[in-house]
Amino acid sequence: MEPTLHCARPGLGCLARYADRVVARVPAVGPLRGDIVVVAPPIEAVMKCGAGGGLVTRLIGLPGETIAQRRGAVLVNGRELREPYVQAARRDSRYGTWHVSAGQYFLMGDNRVQSCDSREWGAVRRASIIGKVVRTIRVR
Repeated sequence: MEPTLHCARPGLGCLARYADRVVARVPAVGPLRGDIVVVAPPIEAVMKCGAGGGLVTRLIGLPGETIAQRRGAVLVNGRELREPYVQAARRDSRYGTWHVSAGQYFLMGDNRVQSCDSREWGAVRRASIIGKVVRTIRVR
């Protein structure tokens, strides 16, 4: 999620010498596209990415939508998604199309070049979304 949020374990690829911790709450409405959420990683994420604990990522696709990526741009049902939170240098050149099933959500990190997300391990069930990030805390 660099540079929106700084790495949980600062090291290679992290911009800061500190980490951001997050406070998440179950949203009253949603979750909504663009929300940063904490998710219980599906087994596919653990196997493909070594993910553990809660994953912090951005919600891109809602149930029933078709998500596509072309030349760094993300399209939702054929319309380009405006993403001011993704820097040009952190976009990647992957191509792909994914359909989000009913009750599922499609997630992507803001650092697309290094993000292991729904493009790798698929959409997640609503029950896997622990909460929406409502606050960050800097930890040195």
